[in-house]
Amino acid sequence: MNTVVSSYLRSAKSIDLGGTGFFRLVGLLAGACANFAVIAILSRDYGVEYYAFYALMASMLNLLPFADFGIGATMVNATADYRSGALDRMSFQSHFRRASLVTVLVSLAVASLAFLFYQLGLWVPMLGAVGEMSHASALATVVIISAAVGIPLGLGSRILQGCGKMRVVVTAALIGPIIQLIVIVVCWTTHAPAYLFVLAPCAGYLAVGFLTLALALRSISGDVGSLVGWSLTSPVRVRMAETAVPFFLISIGMVVGFQSHRLLISTFGTVEDVAQYSVVAQFAGPLLAILGVMGQNLWSRYRQRYRLGTLRVREFSQHIVLLGTVGAVFALALIVISYPGIRFVSGGSLAVPLATVLAGSVYILVVSVHQPAAMFLMDPRGLWLQVLCVWLSGLAGMALAISLIPDLGPAALYLGLSAGMVVLQVIPCICISVRRISSMEKTGVTV
Repeated sequence: MNTVVSSYLRSAKSIDLGGTGFFRLVGLLAGACANFAVIAILSRDYGVEYYAFYALMASMLNLLPFADFGIGATMVNATADYRSGALDRMSFQSHFRRASLVTVLVSLAVASLAFLFYQLGLWVPMLGAVGEMSHASALATVVIISAAVGIPLGLGSRILQGCGKMRVVVTAALIGPIIQLIVIVVCWTTHAPAYLFVLAPCAGYLAVGFLTLALALRSISGDVGSLVGWSLTSPVRVRMAETAVPFFLISIGMVVGFQSHRLLISTFGTVEDVAQYSVVAQFAGPLLAILGVMGQNLWSRYRQRYRLGTLRVREFSQHIVLLGTVGAVFALALIVISYPGIRFVSGGSLAVPLATVLAGSVYILVVSVHQPAAMFLMDPRGLWLQVLCVWLSGLAGMALAISLIPDLGPAALYLGLSAGMVVLQVIPCICISVRRISSMEKTGVTV
């Protein structure tokens, strides 16, 4: 028994499961502190309407999740291949140059579109009631331009991920809420206008981007100039589309099938159902974020070890058990913390059925078990399989949830999506991953 436990502990340490999860948790707590601070200051000293202004503007930083068109995923694979020796330096340079060029062009296009919206006065109708407030259009433009600048900067975190340094990524991200708090305190102590508080999340967002890019360039090569100062032509052909396109489709499928929950419950349920689902999601969200970061640690590791022929089914199985165990702990934590927490926060005015919390726990467990297979199938062939699985499981889960909402309420969403994932995503992906790794073990040939 002790030997088995020691084996799993060594496996957890080898993928830095604890360290990455811990620093991600610290980052979430730091971000929560920054949010609580701005809620208190704006609602107390300026008025609730200005917090609504701030919240809407800050949320716009996350409106461009697919703006890199999957280019970031190609950089993770390219970096992992370069580190394992499967990709030579010239090929890696060409890949990074092409990725940088594409993301910079996208960034310029998004920034230009934001400025055009400002010039034509289109932000006012788009922002609704907030659009009528002072400086709303100008700040919406600033926020979107900040998000646009972050598109090429995001390559830094992808390179670090390809190097197997997710702990560095999540640790560097701590500078975001720190910068945000500093700007908030400066605005508060200088009695700055309420709209200037919006600069806080923008500054934190950009600080993280610049820092991770600098760390990435330093990590991948001591000679930064040789990486950045290339010409626009190269004899090496770069094939980014074979990874970027399926990854982009997976990202869209995740939004369609897994991020449209509130719209579904609002359409087929009641207002109370929306409130109950949303408050459980507030507790489940951070736990899923930590799980996601833990899983991403496996991406480059699997890529390198599979290419080198050293990945084993036993190791893969251990990771499923490890992340499944973490998921089970998180599922239990959701039950223990959220159920009384919701009653405390709402003052008893919002009663969430225990079934909804339990269903959310099941969803967390399913997501955790799926992480290793999702991270292994990141080559073009595996990504196209995941495109099929994500879309089928998402659509099937939505259909099942819709049919169950009248009887189960918000619990139907978590249960429907969990069932769709298990049958159409988790089981197929794990089986195919095991088959490919097993075949490589026997023949020494990657398939």
